Amino acid sequence: MIRRILTYYAASLDDYLHHKFPQPEGIAEVGFIGSGASEKPCKLIVSLVNIERETAGGISAGISRNSSDYMRTFAPLLLNLDLMIAAVYDEKRYAESLSVLYESLLFIQSHPYFELDGQKYTVEIVTLSVQDINNIWTTLGGQYYPSVMCKLRRLAVDAEEAVSSGGIAREPSVSVTK
Repeated sequence: MIRRILTYYAASLDDYLHHKFPQPEGIAEVGFIGSGASEKPCKLIVSLVNIERETAGGISAGISRNSSDYMRTFAPLLLNLDLMIAAVYDEKRYAESLSVLYESLLFIQSHPYFELDGQKYTVEIVTLSVQDINNIWTTLGGQYYPSVMCKLRRLAVDAEEAVSSGGIAREPSVSVTK
């Protein structure tokens, strides 16, 4: 599901940017930023940097019940995805990379949410300190590209497996005889 979400978001971003920056091979795609390749793709790359658990929705196990039975399940795992959106261009096209990044910021601002398979996801820009930026880019391979960090919220992971089940206790029937 993570792949589908990122691919869908990158395709939406590509559609938006294609009008200003027409490239037959597209301008935005999902990829790994720190590949270290000498040849830059000259594209906007959407990359997963981190996955974090969202605890605001609760962590308790759920119990569902019908007329005669109950079933205990685990609550869905609610996740947020930290995405790096980077304009990975060679040095000669640095000014163009800034224009592409700016247009992607307009996309993020004007499309703060999207729906995929009936699930609504939100995307927001995250402010990073200079130290955080340095740590991330060092981890990704050391070369900085113009970029923005975003948080994609509301991914729910649910295996829908039952942990246990059982019957519902009934009132005992007691008959008293003399």
